[in-house]
Amino acid sequence: MSRAGCSYFGVRIPRHAHRDMADLAARGYTGVLHTFSENDFAYYRGTMAEIVAASHAEGLAVQASPWGLGRTFGGEAESRWVAIHREECQVLDDGRRVAAACLNSDSYRGFCRAWADWVLECGVDAVFWDEPAWVVGADVGIEDEARWTCRCDRCAERFGGPIPARLTPELQRFREQSVIDFLRELVAHVAARGGSSTVCLLPATDGPQGVTDWDAVAALPGLATLATDPYWKHWNEDAEPFVRRFASLVRDTAHRHGVEAQLWVPSFGLDRDDIPDLEAAVAAAREEGVDDLWTWGYEACRHMTSLATPDSPLVWQTVSAALCAGVSDVVARN
Repeated sequence: MSRAGCSYFGVRIPRHAHRDMADLAARGYTGVLHTFSENDFAYYRGTMAEIVAASHAEGLAVQASPWGLGRTFGGEAESRWVAIHREECQVLDDGRRVAAACLNSDSYRGFCRAWADWVLECGVDAVFWDEPAWVVGADVGIEDEARWTCRCDRCAERFGGPIPARLTPELQRFREQSVIDFLRELVAHVAARGGSSTVCLLPATDGPQGVTDWDAVAALPGLATLATDPYWKHWNEDAEPFVRRFASLVRDTAHRHGVEAQLWVPSFGLDRDDIPDLEAAVAAAREEGVDDLWTWGYEACRHMTSLATPDSPLVWQTVSAALCAGVSDVVARN
């Protein structure tokens, strides 16, 4: 079944959100992803439940993203937790502690479980574990791209000895396994409460943030959907082959493990000259057999200065037409 979804964030007044959910449904979208930040967790607990209910009232399936949580997931949101729990944060290879939670911190994992309990109480249909990874230095004010994490004591304990000062193959495997173990615990926690999980992996199979073994993620007990987001401009790649490559990878990996495949295309940061690439990306994903397609985000993020372009309205019309046409085609055939 073809599905089309869109992320939505920045509005916490339910009547305005409800209006926008009606707009999504009228355009043909079948799902929405709401961001649930630490700020929402602290101050908008009931409000977010109202927004989920408004989304369901318009017939939209709802995913919940841990937006910027602990600076270990994707999203332009800050983390209060890392300011309060500095001893639980990641340590760079040069010994500096940075404002991002360590994936091997039991305390941080407990915080993520508590966050998941809350979003499930809000009534979401799936928890969307978005781009789980060790911190990117630029996100915490470190401009040196050679820096990496984590060399904290808890990582050393799990590693079985001091963390090497350079990224050895053994250490790379440990870092990847730490990400997978982190996800295993969270996905199992959601499943034990009757919830559903999507894991969205970065479109990288190597490098400091990449996961080489997508099968290990797809095989996590309780996982419902494996997703990826090949945003070609961010990775300085050509749109059509890059999206096709990762559409094929996520499709094949998901199929081997009996889970659903989902792919995201960007609508933020694009201008009119990028529209042919956007249309080619959507077509490539469908040609590779991925029918659950989403975009980030609502109205091409025209409301957010750092993500908008002067052409955001045109991009929004284009991506909505491209994604929702696939849903309309399926409805028409049935």
